[in-house]
Order: sequence, then C-alpha cells, then structure tokens
Amino acid sequence: MAKSIDRPLFGPLQNLKVAHSSSSVAGPFCAALMADLGADVIWIENPYGPDITRAGYGYTIQGDRRNQRTISLDISKGEGKEVFFRMLGELDIFIEASKPGQYERWGLSDEVLWEANPKLAIVHISGFGQSGDPDYVPRASYDPIAQAFAGMMYCNSASGQKATPANFLVADYYSGYMAAFSALAAVIRAGETGKGESIDVAQFEAVMRSAGTANNISWNEGVVFDRDNNRDMSNGAAAYGSYRCKDDIEIYTLVLGAGVVKAACLLFDLPYGSEDFPAKSPKFFHGTKAGDLLEAAMAKYCLAHTADEVERTFNAAGIPCSQINDYTKLLEHPHILARQSLITYETPQGREFTGYNVFPRLVNNPGKVWRGGPSIGMDNEDILEELGFDKAMIERLYESGLLTKA
Repeated sequence: MAKSIDRPLFGPLQNLKVAHSSSSVAGPFCAALMADLGADVIWIENPYGPDITRAGYGYTIQGDRRNQRTISLDISKGEGKEVFFRMLGELDIFIEASKPGQYERWGLSDEVLWEANPKLAIVHISGFGQSGDPDYVPRASYDPIAQAFAGMMYCNSASGQKATPANFLVADYYSGYMAAFSALAAVIRAGETGKGESIDVAQFEAVMRSAGTANNISWNEGVVFDRDNNRDMSNGAAAYGSYRCKDDIEIYTLVLGAGVVKAACLLFDLPYGSEDFPAKSPKFFHGTKAGDLLEAAMAKYCLAHTADEVERTFNAAGIPCSQINDYTKLLEHPHILARQSLITYETPQGREFTGYNVFPRLVNNPGKVWRGGPSIGMDNEDILEELGFDKAMIERLYESGLLTKA
C-alpha cells in the first residue's frame, strides 16, 4: 500500500492530483501518461466487478495502471458518493469513460462536480461523444467500433477479405493521448481563470483527427481509400513499402523527398537528372516510367541482399529503412538496450514485469516507474484516511458493499 506521503516526488506533474473512474484502455491510459510524469493518480474501480483488463495475468493493468493508487468504491450513492465529493475537492482532473448520461443519472453532472470544485477539469471519454445524433450518443463502443465508424477499418481492409481493425487498440490510445493533452490544457487555463472545463473526447473523432491526409483527400476529392487503391500509406508513390530480402526477412523503406530520391537513383544506378528522372523530384509514382523503374530496382536490390545489408546500406545513403521487427526482437536490440527503452519492475504482487520505460524522456524533470499496477482496493484505507474518514466510516463502507478489496 502507498500513502500519498510515501509516493516519490518526481516529474513535471508531481503536484497534479488526478482521479479516474474508467475501465478498459482509453481513460486509464490518459491517467497513466500523467502518472508516469509524477501525477498523484487514484483509480476509482467498480466494486461490483473487476476491470475487464484484469482477466488472465493482467498485462494491461501492469502497463497502463502502474504508478497509480486504487480504491474500489461505488461513488454513485450513499456514503460512497460522500467520499467522492470530498475527493473532488482535492483534484485537478477527473476522468470518466461511461456511456453519456450515466453520471447525470447518478446526480453527478458537470455542474454538480463544479460545485465541489470550481476549477476541476472533467474529462468524458466515450465512443460517440456527449452530444450529436440521439441514436448514436448512448451507444456502447470499443476500439474496433470507433475504427469501423470513422473509416479507419475500411482503409485497413482489402476487397474480398474480411474487414480488419488496425492493431493495437489505436482508437483507445489516440483517445487517451487527446484526453491527456486537453486535460492539462484545461488545468493551465483554470489556473488563469479559476474556472474548470468539461472535455468531450469521442473515440471516433480521435481516429478521424489522426488519419492524416487520407480523409481530407476523400472529403475533398471523393477518393475512396482502401488497400487496393492506397498501397499502404504511399498514396501511389513507388519504392515505398515493405520488401523481402535475400534472407527472407522484410524491410520497410520509402523513397520520399528530393534528397532521398537522388540517393536511391545513385544507389540503383538510375539516370538521376534525366528527362525520366528530373532532378529535385520529391517522389515518383506507380504507372509512370520512372516510378516503375524505381520500383523494380528496389525489389531487385532487396532480393539480392540480406536485410542487415539493406538496412545498413540504405541508412548510410540517407534512405530511411528498418527491418520489420516482432516485439521479441526488441528485447535484445542494441538501440533498445542503449536507450533503456524497456525496463523490469516488480508488481505489487511480487512478480517481475518487463515493460516500456517512461516516454517521452524529460531531461530536467524525468518520469519514473515507482510501482506496478495495483490489486483491487489495494489502497482503500490509505486513501480514505487521507481524506479524513475514520475507521468506523471505513468499516461501514465495507459492510455496505460500497467498498471492496480483493
């Protein structure tokens, strides 16, 4: 267990207080980003059923609930709601990820929460947003639903094959990033005005905002993007994509940008500066003479060399290139080891867990991992005592079932 006084002070957010009553991925990940940078984060967990990510070993718990304290409390009624209101007075940010309208039905609207704390930044994360078409707003959503609705899954699917979501949970993680950024912006503004904010994060909009150029082309030119018409992300550019090498290992590369085009032409002995390969061209397209020659040269070169040779040669020439690694290869990769991108820490259950370090790296106020993801209700007593509740109150909460531990 960890009292707030035992929590190490570190990072740029060490004086920030956050609570989240969310499950699965997006909301907890939003809070996890802040916890990694030093925020005091409390996870309010449903006492009537464990988070779905606790199933099995609970890898998501250890990755996206680390550095967090937890209380398993029903905040919707009775003395549980009393605890919640007292907690609100201490917070800078509160994050929830229920279906829209749930908190209003509990008597916990934004206006009610601001009565407890006028400067509070309230983050709502849902599939389809807090407003809009009444047929969509209350719908349940998980990551693949947001991808399906927002167009990403269609772009990720080939004709004649079963539609496939992009791995791994990108809609959830996009939403978490967007929520964290907006919440911190709201805290800055609240410090200037004394007034809190309500933030409406819709998963599908996070996907739309992160789609790059493709959706803008579709909306303005009527182009329908899928794998048949989009060739990955290349938008028709030649020598852009994955290529199999002599040792049957794939690399990914892209000949994009005037300098890279020149380097590739010189490497492949193509007539750079000629009529077919004009100097300063940023890329060449499939279906043109230059593009087809460049594509053929790329494929031929890769098949004649090992992946290590291709990667070294291309990067030495200034052509972006990487072998396509699986996750296990990263464990012993020299660059991963040199940057300590992976670390091993002990979970509160006493097991060693290998996961990612704190990203991004801050030089003057670095983040850290001070403990793994907590078990259910692990910090109940510490949190309640900090809020000023005595042992009799805590016992009543347990007896009523509003507070649980496992």
